[in-house]
Amino acid sequence: MTDLPFDPIQLMREHPEKMRVPGGLLTKRGPQDYVGSVPAVAGTLFFKDAHLPEVREAICACFDEYEAIAKEHLTWLWREEPPEGPDKFAYAKAPPMRAMMKRMDEDDLVSFTYISGRQPHDAGDWEFDVSGIRGWQAKMGSWGLCTLRFSMPLLYVEENPTAFQAMFVRFAKCLKAIHGYGGYSLVLSAVRSEQNEPFEAFLADKLHGLDVGTPVRVARSVVHGIKTVSWLTAVNYEMVEKIGGLSAIRSELPMDWFALYDYGAGLVIQAGPKPEAAPTDQPKPARLVLPNMLLKPVRTPEIGWLHHGSKDGEPRIIGRGAEQWLKRFDVPEDELMAYKARLLDEPKLTKATTLPDRL
Repeated sequence: MTDLPFDPIQLMREHPEKMRVPGGLLTKRGPQDYVGSVPAVAGTLFFKDAHLPEVREAICACFDEYEAIAKEHLTWLWREEPPEGPDKFAYAKAPPMRAMMKRMDEDDLVSFTYISGRQPHDAGDWEFDVSGIRGWQAKMGSWGLCTLRFSMPLLYVEENPTAFQAMFVRFAKCLKAIHGYGGYSLVLSAVRSEQNEPFEAFLADKLHGLDVGTPVRVARSVVHGIKTVSWLTAVNYEMVEKIGGLSAIRSELPMDWFALYDYGAGLVIQAGPKPEAAPTDQPKPARLVLPNMLLKPVRTPEIGWLHHGSKDGEPRIIGRGAEQWLKRFDVPEDELMAYKARLLDEPKLTKATTLPDRL
């Protein structure tokens, strides 16, 4: 992970507090006394039918697995429009997710955000966030997809080389994911995300490998295709067939650098042994350019706004900037051979950094 403009792992070991970004940075009001964002490795999956009992049980099963490793770090639970009870719990006093889920009917909003910030409005690098549309919305067919996002600290991923990939693949299988991605991200304050988007926009201008925007904001756009490629990219088998099938993927993505995992409803593509930050002042990494160009035919044609609108001229990724973000790994077709040659100099996968059941 030393492809960042600093060594985040060393910094986390020696000065973890320096990885916590003050809230409201780059806004007119200026820095505030809370943690606005924290860098992490995060996985996002888009899926359907969170109003159905079997899908709600699948969500609970995903949280069971996440909670097993994150429990000691979790501090608060936020819920949006809960049908009963408060919208905020101290994690230690919160009812089990499964118990809350069982008391909901199909038209209640599935919304659970477990965080690890010290204060309820602090960001933390352990977070589990799920948002599922209501039953009546799902039946209309125009409200988009449901979303699940989970994060792990950079140091945890470094010290547990396959933990993130394994969880991402299992969650994709459990939810029968339509598509998704996982890699570097900023975890923003769950209840003050708008105030912290400007810093995310600033950092995204420096790092192409950084995810941008909350999953819910793009849930309607990504019905039409994937949002992005990343270290891990999930695509369902309908999309796999649109790009030429498994043989096309194997042909374009050499197995020394790319691993494929079957999750039942589709494939997860792992690009390289670790997440890639892709600093914008360096050449684009081949291990992100090649899958991006391969999957371009199944990318959503437009994304809308990734952030809220600017109020005082602060940086945001909206309008044309959002559309350009979608295309950040695009290159001319006649340059693809050069990127395939460049791949030879990039880090290869190892047994220690891949799952044993790769295809």
